[in-house]
Amino acid sequence: MELNHYIQSGIIESYVLGIATASEMEELQKMRRLYPSLNAEVLAVERRIEKTALAEAVLPSPYLKERIFQHINWRDKLPPTDDNSRYTFINIHSKDEQHITVHKWWRLFFIITFILSKVCLFFAIYFFLKYQQSKEKKAASQQLHSEQVTSPK
Repeated sequence: MELNHYIQSGIIESYVLGIATASEMEELQKMRRLYPSLNAEVLAVERRIEKTALAEAVLPSPYLKERIFQHINWRDKLPPTDDNSRYTFINIHSKDEQHITVHKWWRLFFIITFILSKVCLFFAIYFFLKYQQSKEKKAASQQLHSEQVTSPK
């Protein structure tokens, strides 16, 4: 008789909904160990609450859905445009399977970068050689100066 009274007290519903206190949860766990049939009752209450929630569900309005997606979706933060041509994509699957095609502006960028790197390399080598030459001249002038100072007249 105590088990039926316990079932009808509403503690199981509170437990399933997650609003039971810690002492009620502890008591229910203890009762579940003592009475294994109580586990079936907990599962039945879970199914009953789930069916009720699904049967009486209220769908949100489409306006609410749009508002939520506006906050989530980064595309909605961009200014609206009619065409989707602002993105340039690289065609990876070419027809002849030999090379990849890219947009003409990327080609121009790579060519300019290549030419600038060669110019920088030329100047780096040029100034390195000038630096070596000036070091050699300085060393030669120091040697000549030291010879002049040490040589007796």
